[in-house]
Amino acid sequence: MFDSKVFFDLVDSKKNIIVAFSGGGDSSALLHFCYELNQKQLLHGNLSAIHINHSLNKDSDQWEDHCKKFCEERNIPFQSHGVNINVKKSGLESAARNARYKIFQEILQLNDQLLMAHHADDVAETILFRLFRGTGLDGLQGPMKKRNLGEGKLLRPWLGYSKSDLIEYLLINDIKFISDETNFEVNQDRNFIRNEVLKMASNRWPNANIQIQQTAELVSKQKKVHDFLLHHQFGKNIIGPILHRKFLLDLEEDTCVEVIRYWIKINNVAMPNKKIIGEILKAFIYSSPSARTKVNWSRADNDHKSAFLTFCDGDLILNEK
Repeated sequence: MFDSKVFFDLVDSKKNIIVAFSGGGDSSALLHFCYELNQKQLLHGNLSAIHINHSLNKDSDQWEDHCKKFCEERNIPFQSHGVNINVKKSGLESAARNARYKIFQEILQLNDQLLMAHHADDVAETILFRLFRGTGLDGLQGPMKKRNLGEGKLLRPWLGYSKSDLIEYLLINDIKFISDETNFEVNQDRNFIRNEVLKMASNRWPNANIQIQQTAELVSKQKKVHDFLLHHQFGKNIIGPILHRKFLLDLEEDTCVEVIRYWIKINNVAMPNKKIIGEILKAFIYSSPSARTKVNWSRADNDHKSAFLTFCDGDLILNEK
């Protein structure tokens, strides 16, 4: 039911494949699918699985044992890593994600492919979550199908499939998987969107999840063109952490905002929200800035470095915290 051609349009069959394996339904379906491809001798690199034990649930060790047994039954090389979650600096979900990705980045070797089982419902959940909190074009792009991670690549080959597609595959193949009861608690925002909002929307519009995913993909393509045109038009003025104020003063306001945002983005620090952008305009564009002028911002989840802007000799200076 899953199209192997579409899979191999993204995944290189000649390179190693490592499946991020939680033991839940989504990653179990993906790992079993890769196992079937391997059995058909369609994978020419090594297939393995990696499990991260967050030790956040009383059954965490049992889940790890389940994953190990799942792999042993299929002769899939398996590795597990335990992590300690620090929730003081960010929320629990973000801290757990950061801990996982740190391990992934460390273990990936050159040309390794880390596969994750995110699907269209995950994309829809993320987009709605960001919309309700407030977001711009960047936030409407959803998870990327492919990006660099450490020395390897992170791939999400199933973004075009729905959760129901994965459930059907699990049932057809009689695949046993872990069910985390906390996923059904609606006190968390994402769980509420997943279990209440998306369910309600799907009852009215059966393909709502796929439509949201396709919109996110379209936004991503258009944002790529947007950034290309910005770089083509203004690239020579936005190299490095220094931006000339005189150059900005010659721009129309909306263009000025887009240039500032793009400049911050390519310097790989946290993106400021709409309120912070307003403070930047007020402090550095509409007023006469001095060496004491400063605007700070950060992301609550700490996924990107905090930053601040200062002013020196006619230039805006972007600083990492």
